[in-house]
Amino acid sequence: MAASEFPQHERLTRVLNIYRSAMRRHIAAQWRAKHGDAWFDELSSYLTEHQQEEIKNTRANLDRQRSGGERALSQDEENEFLLDISMFLEATKSRSDLFGRAMTETEMTEKLYAVYQIRNKWAHPPLRDLNRAEVNGAADDCASILATFDETAADAVCDAVRENDETLLIERMAERLEQLEYTIEARSMPSEQLSGMLNQLLASVAQLAERDNREDAAADIAAELRALRDELEASRTRLGDWWRAREREILALVERAAQTGRG
Repeated sequence: MAASEFPQHERLTRVLNIYRSAMRRHIAAQWRAKHGDAWFDELSSYLTEHQQEEIKNTRANLDRQRSGGERALSQDEENEFLLDISMFLEATKSRSDLFGRAMTETEMTEKLYAVYQIRNKWAHPPLRDLNRAEVNGAADDCASILATFDETAADAVCDAVRENDETLLIERMAERLEQLEYTIEARSMPSEQLSGMLNQLLASVAQLAERDNREDAAADIAAELRALRDELEASRTRLGDWWRAREREILALVERAAQTGRG
């Protein structure tokens, strides 16, 4: 099991997908309630020339897909689909009559713009991964915006970040276990390097033990930790004296983590 090359980019992808879908629905619903079937034409008058050109290009792509046999969207579905993150600020900031103060006050428009900026960074193929703190900040901004009209979507953003963190941690633990197993079998790595590798593994276990427990993840965490403990115990005889010197500390950490997973 190999860890992702760009884990922070993947975290942001999950966040932006939830954010985009919820915002499209909300913006369309508010404009539709005010302007009826003409809502998209009315909204488009607030968009920049560049954004209107984006809409034109996207419509052309949808037309090509339809001619190729893909399912056609209804006119209203297509209009909603055409709304992208780059347009959310223009669609909301000047219309307090539609969105109220919660979505149009300065603090909220700054968050809408911040999400738009990181979306631009996310949209380009990564040469290196995004900054973790920046992604966490974007997730917080998305959750804060969504919480003004859709608590379920806001919670989904938080869950997506947390679940991805858990997956990445388990992947790193599994990857290090595989490396340790190979080293034990090959017996080709100096003992100080082997010790360093296992210390990294133990740090991952300690991190898992110190996390806040989530009831819905407890069973999965406990299962992963049982597998980890089994792997470590199975390697005991092959590590010989070096293992016995660290055995109590290692198994105590794993047991502590297992107790956290069981809640």
